[in-house]
Amino acid sequence: MLQLPDGQWTTDLEEAYLHLLDVHFPGCKQTTSRNLKRIPGWLPSFNKSDVRKIITEDRIRWAFHTMAPFKTPGLDGIYPVLLQKGVQSLLYPVCSIYRASLSTGYIPLKWREARVSFVPKPGRIDYTTAKAYRPISLTSFLLKGLEKLVDRDGPVANIPFHP
Repeated sequence: MLQLPDGQWTTDLEEAYLHLLDVHFPGCKQTTSRNLKRIPGWLPSFNKSDVRKIITEDRIRWAFHTMAPFKTPGLDGIYPVLLQKGVQSLLYPVCSIYRASLSTGYIPLKWREARVSFVPKPGRIDYTTAKAYRPISLTSFLLKGLEKLVDRDGPVANIPFHP
């Protein structure tokens, strides 16, 4: 149980979790997939030539293989090892989806979902306050793959890519 700001204690796990969310993500609200449809993608759209440079099959292969294979997945349940072992079958559809996402600035709804876990901060004596925990947001590895490609060398960089 966690101590609330007014000195009271949480009475169940759901109340403790909601308090953790409120402390670590102030002002945020839980939402449903239905509400997510109203939120536009947050990416700027890229021009077609930049998209073709950023998103290639070789780069996707590189992005998937740089991920630790058995890291905990997001809500979609897709482990990196599934992307790595199935990369040959996935390359064309993922390439198309990534290019469409960058071209339109739209992030698929399922990729915007996250599972948040709270991990105790090491070395604390008292674990009765929300600040004694840190949040970890587990998101889709498909989104992480796209992020790797954009972060690697975005459209303004002229750095040659070597997978």
